[in-house]
Amino acid sequence: MKTLLKKELISIICSSIGLVFALVFLLACGLILWFFPGNYNILDTGYAVLNPFYKVAAFLLLILTPALTMRLVSEEKRNKTLAHLYSRPIYPYQIILSKWIASFLFIALVLLTTTVYIYTLYTLGNPIGNIDLRIAIVTYFSLFIISALFIISGIFASSLSKNQIVAFVIAILLNFFLFYGCELLSSLFNDVSAKTVLLNLSLSYHLDRMQKGIIYLNDIILIAGYIIILFSFIILYINPKKRILPICITGISCFIIILSISFLTARFDLTKDKRYTLSAYTEQLMHHLPQVKDPDIQINIYLSGDINYGFSRLQTSTLELLENLNEKADNHLSVSVINPLTLDIPKNKLHEYMANLSMPAIQLNEADRDGKVSQRLIYPYAQVIHGQDTLPVSLLKNIPGNSAEENLNTSIEALEFQFVDAIRLLLNKNEQHIAFIEGHGELPRAYVYDAEDALAKYYNVNRGQITNDIAVLNNFKVIIIAGPKEQYSETEKFILDQYLMQGGRILWLIDGANISYKDLTEKGQSPSIKNETNLDDLLFTYGIRINSDFVQDALCTSIPVTSDDGSQYTALPWYYSPILLPSNDHTITKDIAEVKASFVSSISLTNKSNGIIPKVLLTTANRSHIVRVPEMIDFDTQKIESDPKYFETSYIPVALSLEGSFSSAFTNRLIPEDIVPAPTRILEKSKNTKMVIASSSDIIRNGIESGNEGMQVQPMGYDQLTGKLFGNRDFIVNTVNWLANDDNWMELRNKSRQMNLLDKQLIYTNRNKYVFLNIGIPVILILTVIGTISLYRKRKYSK
Repeated sequence: MKTLLKKELISIICSSIGLVFALVFLLACGLILWFFPGNYNILDTGYAVLNPFYKVAAFLLLILTPALTMRLVSEEKRNKTLAHLYSRPIYPYQIILSKWIASFLFIALVLLTTTVYIYTLYTLGNPIGNIDLRIAIVTYFSLFIISALFIISGIFASSLSKNQIVAFVIAILLNFFLFYGCELLSSLFNDVSAKTVLLNLSLSYHLDRMQKGIIYLNDIILIAGYIIILFSFIILYINPKKRILPICITGISCFIIILSISFLTARFDLTKDKRYTLSAYTEQLMHHLPQVKDPDIQINIYLSGDINYGFSRLQTSTLELLENLNEKADNHLSVSVINPLTLDIPKNKLHEYMANLSMPAIQLNEADRDGKVSQRLIYPYAQVIHGQDTLPVSLLKNIPGNSAEENLNTSIEALEFQFVDAIRLLLNKNEQHIAFIEGHGELPRAYVYDAEDALAKYYNVNRGQITNDIAVLNNFKVIIIAGPKEQYSETEKFILDQYLMQGGRILWLIDGANISYKDLTEKGQSPSIKNETNLDDLLFTYGIRINSDFVQDALCTSIPVTSDDGSQYTALPWYYSPILLPSNDHTITKDIAEVKASFVSSISLTNKSNGIIPKVLLTTANRSHIVRVPEMIDFDTQKIESDPKYFETSYIPVALSLEGSFSSAFTNRLIPEDIVPAPTRILEKSKNTKMVIASSSDIIRNGIESGNEGMQVQPMGYDQLTGKLFGNRDFIVNTVNWLANDDNWMELRNKSRQMNLLDKQLIYTNRNKYVFLNIGIPVILILTVIGTISLYRKRKYSK
């Protein structure tokens, strides 16, 4: 066996076909992946991933491996050397096995010369080393498996004919069928079971998911089964006298394949960030789907057509997630990818049609390596349809200030949350209630219309005053106190306190101080005073104090101010309207845009040791200042800009979450007399609950603009001067969802994914170097190996 293996390996290495195979494979990979522009050019994609290499290499192996194997048995047949081998103490399986292993070792050697690609991606990573080596290793493992299978199919084809050309053609057809055939056949069937069986027999289906870093046990068993079956067929064909053992092996292999498809679903997510591992909540929801009365869900993906590599990556990630969800849902998800341009809608009406479905077009501006900019409209959306209900899902998260790559990565991170959120809402029949509190000068309904509209997707939104009924708030999962200007009575405070003690959740949006907007507009200045709401003692007991001050920050919005003669407007920095930075370490604020607010106050913690867990949600930026009230507020920016030490502090907390068991503010106090029914005792310690405190009601406030069509509502966080939309809406919706969340579905927002970006500047300055490195080094290495062995043998036998 060892002698046979050595003979076959030397024969391949020193043959012209081996040299041609290696050169064609390496040059084709090098030119396509590093030189020619296109979606397969790794440098142009901007990502430190080997997906393009896998796709190119797999196709080349499908074509080239038959050329390497076509002579292995057919030549033996033509020269009648097989009979000579049978006369020796060698088993037929040893002959075939030696040819298979020798061919595999040669192709493995060729593939290993391309590991310079990994070095290049490691070096070009931003930062250096920003590559998931686990995925890279699994990618090569996938290519080794493909090679092993294509070799055995090539040997089988070679055993069928003495003519090498015929063997070559048969091998290509067989490889194509094994790799793509079953997947193509599955598209002809509408029956889910038939499609699933055929898809599970497709090698491309199994190997594609394997090279991404996720290995299913049935992937390995299926491929091993194919290899054993083909190996058995070869033995059966070249040695027909001994049929029993090959037939038994073939039958057992078929049984193992069927078993693996049907039952063995164990899988291993080998990616560094566990990107293909669903959360426990998602798995539970998907497992529950088949038990629903109408379990079938249709999902339409409109991100299709002429899209670049970044959006193609987003589309692929979307389809991978939905495939994963469908597995858990027992194939009750039906996914369609639709190019909007193929819809039966006139082109000039398509934009309006999609916008009416809450899927407006997004303009994609793209520059090629020569700097030429192209523009096109794309629709990065999906529709989740259950029965008569449809929910649009935005696949793209656009956070101002982030690069295109960062936004795409954030979008991929959010996919599981987005789809699970939509499916959960469509299946959920238990309506939750929330309430806005009125009666203390809170923001009028018109100014929280956008918030109510956003929250109505999830909850039944109510409004009302607190009466003296102790149970008046008990039916509400969350209550929102938005911008009170008048004092709460002791009765109202007691009801709020006991609501919290029973596990209620509260969103406080309370201004620390007030000004007169009328005076500021008409006179250019306004006095400021503390906002007296009579809630300070409650908040203090819960661990928070909203200070009577205003924070200013150099990172702020602008305000139009008229000149002295009133002839023109000048945009001045409005330091009293800081742009607030969201924390990326909290479920509420992860991956949301900056938040806009005016006249924000600082927040202090009063007690950190009572079992309450505080977390900062929003802060000012790194150049901040605190103005204590009372103070005259005006538009004078000159005195601020002339003082280089004015912004003496930084990152002032203005919104926090508190979680834990709170103490009652009415411990050792009398119960208000007008409470009905009169409680027998005070709940002095709350159940485990949570609240969020923000020191500006402007966060939730939407603008109202009068126009030709009447009064129009502007979104929360909309800056009328610049037209920029800040992240206020996401902040409010995420906050209420986090407060109302009992089953951890909001924790899906915490999922993160490694970006694996390449350093574009380094690519720009050293492109030719890396192109030569990745085309030249593999070729030089393989020529060195082949040349050294050939030269050694020539010298050895010339003596």
